[in-house]
Amino acid sequence: MKWLGYPIYRLLLAYMIGLLIAMYLQITIDTTIIILFTSFLISCFSIFFSRNNFFFKILFSTAVMVFLIALGAINVISKMPFYQSQHFSNHTLDGENQIITFQLTDQLNPNDYNDRFYAHVKYVDGINVTGKALILFKKSDSVRYQIGHTLTVYDDISDASDERNPGDFNYKEYLALIDVYGQIYVDDDHILSQSFSKNESWIIRLRKQLMDSLAASGLKEKPLGIIQALILGQRNNVEASITKSFRDAGVIHILALSGLHVGIILLILRWLTNWLKAIKNGRWIQSVVIIILLWVFALITGMSPSILRAVTMFSFIAIGMNVNRKTSIFHSLALSAFLLLLINPKLLFHVGFQLSYTAVIAIVLIQPILYNLIKPRWKVIDYFWQIGTVTVAAQIGVAPLSLFYFHQFPGLFLLGNMLLLPILPIIIGLSILLLSFLLLGIPSSWLVKSLNFSLEWIVIIIDEISSQEQFIVKGIYIDLIELILIYVFMISSALFFYRTVRRSRRERVLMKQPSYNLHIAIIATICFIGFQSFKKMKSESSRLVVMHQASGSVISVSNRDEALLLIDFHTMDSTRNVAALERIKSSTLHRNKIIKIDSLGNKVKFTDTELTIIDESGVMLGSTKPAILLLSHSPQIHLDKVITSLNPQIIIADGSNYRNYVSRWKTTCKKRGVSFISTYDVGAITLNHLEVDIQN
Repeated sequence: MKWLGYPIYRLLLAYMIGLLIAMYLQITIDTTIIILFTSFLISCFSIFFSRNNFFFKILFSTAVMVFLIALGAINVISKMPFYQSQHFSNHTLDGENQIITFQLTDQLNPNDYNDRFYAHVKYVDGINVTGKALILFKKSDSVRYQIGHTLTVYDDISDASDERNPGDFNYKEYLALIDVYGQIYVDDDHILSQSFSKNESWIIRLRKQLMDSLAASGLKEKPLGIIQALILGQRNNVEASITKSFRDAGVIHILALSGLHVGIILLILRWLTNWLKAIKNGRWIQSVVIIILLWVFALITGMSPSILRAVTMFSFIAIGMNVNRKTSIFHSLALSAFLLLLINPKLLFHVGFQLSYTAVIAIVLIQPILYNLIKPRWKVIDYFWQIGTVTVAAQIGVAPLSLFYFHQFPGLFLLGNMLLLPILPIIIGLSILLLSFLLLGIPSSWLVKSLNFSLEWIVIIIDEISSQEQFIVKGIYIDLIELILIYVFMISSALFFYRTVRRSRRERVLMKQPSYNLHIAIIATICFIGFQSFKKMKSESSRLVVMHQASGSVISVSNRDEALLLIDFHTMDSTRNVAALERIKSSTLHRNKIIKIDSLGNKVKFTDTELTIIDESGVMLGSTKPAILLLSHSPQIHLDKVITSLNPQIIIADGSNYRNYVSRWKTTCKKRGVSFISTYDVGAITLNHLEVDIQN
C-alpha cells in the first residue's frame, strides 16, 4: 500500500471526506468558510517552520488535510439552491400555479405515459431565475416538442417522488444529484406561448447531421440504434427489448458509452496518428491531436458524465503514453477523479461514476493476479485469456455495487463479454469509418451490409444468452455496512497478492509473510460474518403497514419470517399489476421473507389494531366505529357525514385515490379536527405506531 502514501491520494481522500460530510451532515456555509480560511492561514504559517521542526510538519499536514475537507464541503454546499438567490426554487410557491418560462435542453427516453425533457428555467412570474427542471408532456398530446423549444406555461413546479415505500428508488434524490430540483407536468391548455430557437452550436448541428446520415444509410432498425448508442451516445432509438437483453446478459456496458469505448477510440487514434512521431516534437503534437479529437468526440456525444470522466482520465493517459513516461494508472485515475470532482462534486454519488472507477481499479489490481496464474504460449489463446481475465476482474470489482444498487447479477457475463469484447474494436472502427464515408460522400454500401449482418447476429446471440434466466441471480440485497466490508476485504486481498504473483512457470504464486493487508482482509471477513449473524438474530416486531401504490391498495402484515400482502389492483392492466407487485415485494419490509398474497377486504385486524376500508363502492360494512379509516380507489362519499357517523380518530388515503379527492378530504378533516394522513405525503404508514399514539 505504498502508493497510498503519495500526496495526490491523501488530498483526494480528504476532499472526498469533505463531500461526504456536506451531503450527509447538516453543516452551514458560514462554519465551512471559517474552517477553510483558518486551516489555510495555519498551513501558510506552519510551512515556514516545517522543514526543521517535527511539530510544524504535523501541523502543516493536518492543516492541509482540513483545508481540503473544507474545500470539498463548501464546493457542495455553495451549489445547493438555498445558497443561490436566483435559483427558481427560491421564487416558486408550493402547489400554486405561476407563469414559468423554460427552454428544453436535453431529451430523455420516454416512459409509458410521458415524453420527458430537462429544461433550464428562465423566468418565474417575470423574475429572471436559474436552475434545471424535469418537464413531462403527455404522449397523447398532438404537439411534438424538441430540444430548443422555449415555452411559457401557467403551471406549478412540484417535487419528484421520493422513497414512498422502504427500499423504493428515490427519484427526487437522484434528480438532485444532477441538479434537477423540480418537475412540471405540462398540459396543452396551460401553455401560454412557445417558440423555437434555431441558433444551434456546430456540435449539435454535426450530431444531427451524423444521426440523419446514419438513418438514411440503409442500416436496419436494430443496427442503427446500436451504432447511434455506440458512437454518438444516443440511446433513444435502442429498442427496450435490446437494452433488457444486454443488461440480463451482463454486457449493458457495451451500449452505454464509457471508458471502454473511449479507450478503444484512443488506441485507434494513436494508431492513425503514429506518423506524427516522425516530425519534430511529433510526440507532443500527437498527444495534442489525440486529446483534441477525444474532447470533440465527447462534445458530439453530449458530454454525458460517463464520457466526461472517461475522456478526462484517458487524456492524462494519452499524455503519459506519448511522452514515454511510465505513468501509474493510479495517478491517472486519482488526477482525473480529483479534476472531475472539483468541477462537479456530486459526481462522487453517481452510480455510473462509482461503477466506472471501481471497474478500472479492479482491472489494474486484480487482472494481473488472474492473468499471471496461467501464461499461455499461443498468442491467440493468450489474447482471449487476457480478455477473459479483464472481464472477470472488472465484474469482481463492480459485483458488490451491482448487488447493492440493482440486486441482481448476470451469471453468464463471462460468455457475453468473451463473445463481444474481441470484436467490439472492429465494430467501433467500422462504425467510425462509415460515419466518415457518409460525411465525405464516399459509397459505403458494403460497410452498411457488413454492419447490418454482424450487429443482427450479435443481437440474436445476446438474446439467446439473456433468455437463460436460470443464470440470472436476482433478489440479493446487501446493506451499506456489508458493501464497505466486502470492498475492504477485496482491496486488502488484492494488495496482498498483487506483488506476490510471479510469472515463473514452476512457481505461479510466491507467498510472502502475512502482512497487515492480509490481517485487514481477515478482520473484514469476521466483521461481515458477525454482521450477518446479528441481522438474523435481531428480533423484528410484527407490523401492519399501508403501502403507497399508485392506482392500487396494498396492506402489508409482516413479522420476522413472513409477510402477507393484501392487495387490490383491479384497476390495473396485467403488465402494470405484475410490475407493481414486484416493486412491493422488493421493499425492505419483505426482503428475505416468505411472501403470501391475498385480496384486500373491507376490514383488516391485526393484534389490537383494526382498519376499516371504504373503496369506490362507498359501502361501509359493520356497525362498530373504527379508530382508523382507510379511503381507497376514490370513493364518492360525503366525508363530513362519514366523520359524523363513524367518528374515526385517523383517516388515511392511499395512492389509489385521485389527488384532487385527497386534497378535498384533507381540508374536510382539518375543519373537523380529525387526523388525516396521505401516503402521497408521507409514504408507507405503519399502523402499529398510530395505534400507540391513539392509546396514549
